Amino acid sequence: MSDVIRIGLNGFGRIGRCVTRIAGERAGFEVVAVNDLSDRQNLVYLYNYDSTYGKARLKAQLGPNGQVSFDGKDVGFHCERSVAEVPWEEYDVDVLVDATGVHDNVIGARKLIDSDRVAKAIITHSPPDEVDRYVIMGVNDHEYDHRTDHLLSSTICDANAIAHVLIALEDTFGVTGGLVTTMHPWLSYQNLVDGPVGWQRFPGAYWGDYALGRSSVMSMIAKTTTAVTALGPILPELERRIEAISFRIPTSIVSIADLSLQLGHPTDVDEVTSMLQARFDDSPYVHLNSEPLISVDYTGEPYSAVIDLNWIRMSGDRLLKMILWYDNEWGYSSRVLDLAELVAAP
Repeated sequence: MSDVIRIGLNGFGRIGRCVTRIAGERAGFEVVAVNDLSDRQNLVYLYNYDSTYGKARLKAQLGPNGQVSFDGKDVGFHCERSVAEVPWEEYDVDVLVDATGVHDNVIGARKLIDSDRVAKAIITHSPPDEVDRYVIMGVNDHEYDHRTDHLLSSTICDANAIAHVLIALEDTFGVTGGLVTTMHPWLSYQNLVDGPVGWQRFPGAYWGDYALGRSSVMSMIAKTTTAVTALGPILPELERRIEAISFRIPTSIVSIADLSLQLGHPTDVDEVTSMLQARFDDSPYVHLNSEPLISVDYTGEPYSAVIDLNWIRMSGDRLLKMILWYDNEWGYSSRVLDLAELVAAP
């Protein structure tokens, strides 16, 4: 392998385009092939002009013969329904990233690995099976085994956000139970106006909760979440003690996790704050904030989570409440590339 990690990208939606932008700005990465079913001219336009993150610093271009380039470097562009139909091996891909959310592509990625067409693949969600390991960077990446772990899941943005803090609290005070509420911006498959849940455009999914068919731009919508269940393969003991719900909220970016946790040992706000500062002061994955910021201020943050020190509260000496902010696209995509760097290492 060369000094540059060659990325093959299956799916060029919100996460795929963020991964590509970040890869273009971080040394050591190059996206060499993309597969997406949409019109490539439209995709080039969406990459260059993003309503959340603004204009791309490194431009994508569509050539006269339909070829696509990022920052002047040609990229193989394909339009195949299955990840297994793309000739990734022709591009010497070091790591395949599947950002479609389609379970059939998880199976397809396994076939690519089994046939030696790609060496490593990362799935940007938390499928129930098929993968060799679920990895949250900074939590269990030290358990990665290059000899046996070839198909990996980077889990989901919410699990990446809450896992670090949960482990820190468990290690220091013990966590005997708790509730997590995540508030997640609207997603592209939601309805703009009220309609049947079947109108939502999410591959292979159908919701029985009619509330999820309501307008996403004017109300908060309570829903179930896999924020905690996604921790099961990594932190099974903690996953069994904690429950979670979520709200879809009418904003475009930045999520928040509200944690209410019962601790095993008595403590106070000052001790919890001091522990978090000592634990995460130099962390590349978790940041600490004490300024009076709002959600939009965290747009483009590369961290898995930002702990808001202004909102740590205790009821008695064991019931803790705190909040975490996280850019559910940019921060998560940054971890996908961190994982790609880990698995591509010789």
